[in-house]
Amino acid sequence: MEWKDKFVVITGSLRPLTRQEVVDYLEKEGAIVQSFVSNQTQVLIAGHKQLDLFAPDKRSRKYQAALNRQKEGQALEIVSEEAFFEAVKETG
Repeated sequence: MEWKDKFVVITGSLRPLTRQEVVDYLEKEGAIVQSFVSNQTQVLIAGHKQLDLFAPDKRSRKYQAALNRQKEGQALEIVSEEAFFEAVKETG
């Protein structure tokens, strides 16, 4: 996955990395890491426990905001923890 010049938001934990390690990696790859979902956000990385389809009430505010923006037509990709680590392996 290409991160350069992408506006990225992280929600949940991405084990075994700390959030700061993930932010550092993304910024090194050229991403712009945001602390909240906005109209600029292009990617939401959904970490541990954020993709529970059977318990939508447990989703984070960021995850819910991303879903709402997708419904409104914003081109925003939600990337799972597993897909994120696969992308890291491919570039590393």
